[in-house]
Amino acid sequence: MTGNLQGILGLVITSSVLIAIPGPSILFLVGQALSAGKKNALKGVAGNTIGMYSIAVLLSFGIGAVLMSSPQILMIIRLIGAFVLLLIGWQYVRASRISMAMDVPADKGHQSFFADIIVGAANPKSVIMFGTIVPGFTGEIPPEMSATTVLLLMSLIPIALGIVIDIIWVYTAHAVKSASFFRGNSLRWFNLCGGILMILMALLLAVASVI
Repeated sequence: MTGNLQGILGLVITSSVLIAIPGPSILFLVGQALSAGKKNALKGVAGNTIGMYSIAVLLSFGIGAVLMSSPQILMIIRLIGAFVLLLIGWQYVRASRISMAMDVPADKGHQSFFADIIVGAANPKSVIMFGTIVPGFTGEIPPEMSATTVLLLMSLIPIALGIVIDIIWVYTAHAVKSASFFRGNSLRWFNLCGGILMILMALLLAVASVI
């Protein structure tokens, strides 16, 4: 039970950092908030959530079947997740040293819901999150539950966090009402702090995988 709670806590921290750092989905939502208003951007949050969870469902069924056939593969997936986190963290730390030029896409508010479904599903963070991070923090699978069910339930953690964080970004963009805030050097500290936290979580995940 303690191991499962540690896994959940680790997933909460890692997911929060990975989601909060601006990527395709957040920049798209920011663009909607700036050009089409808060209401359309919030519709986009719902679409982005559906797109991300569709990837979570697909990967959970695939990875769940593999874990059921060979539980030892979980350690390999955890190590892969730790390695991916380490690479991402290092990239963000390096990016914090240079001037950032983050393009905020403009959006006219039309079909924002469906557009964000596509953006959420196509976001590389979705594959990384539900393909390596979530399985990596999965603890012992209870005998009465399948690996797929556990993965689907664990996937709800980053999904819920994503909704909250996306809404915060939308309201921030709506309050600032300036795309320049999301370009240049304004968000460099996000990369630095987020990168360091990801590297720390990667090391913790790697150690937990081999103990």
